[in-house]
Amino acid sequence: MNLLSHSTLIDDVFVIGFTGELDVSTLPTLSDLLNKAVNQNHVHLALDLDGITVLDDAALGILLGAASRIRNNGGRMYVVCSNPKISDYLKRTQLDLIIPLANSVHDIPRN
Repeated sequence: MNLLSHSTLIDDVFVIGFTGELDVSTLPTLSDLLNKAVNQNHVHLALDLDGITVLDDAALGILLGAASRIRNNGGRMYVVCSNPKISDYLKRTQLDLIIPLANSVHDIPRN
């Protein structure tokens, strides 16, 4: 399956939006995008998952690794998702305890 992405800077938050599936077939693309964002030293990174139809456990591992690297650099990562199927999955896996969830980019706390 294809994974499409787009990025933008909103205030001090670098936002990467995804469309498609975040599963084992798209992990290299996801990993590359997150590594580039972390290496560019963006303090705050938001991943907009509203366009995602599938999110598997392997993709969660990639998200957790990126969140850890950003946190080690003094930043914060957020997941933006208003899709109930995906946000419920994130809560069931307790990812929301490590990476804060928001319904919109505008709901992300600003420093």
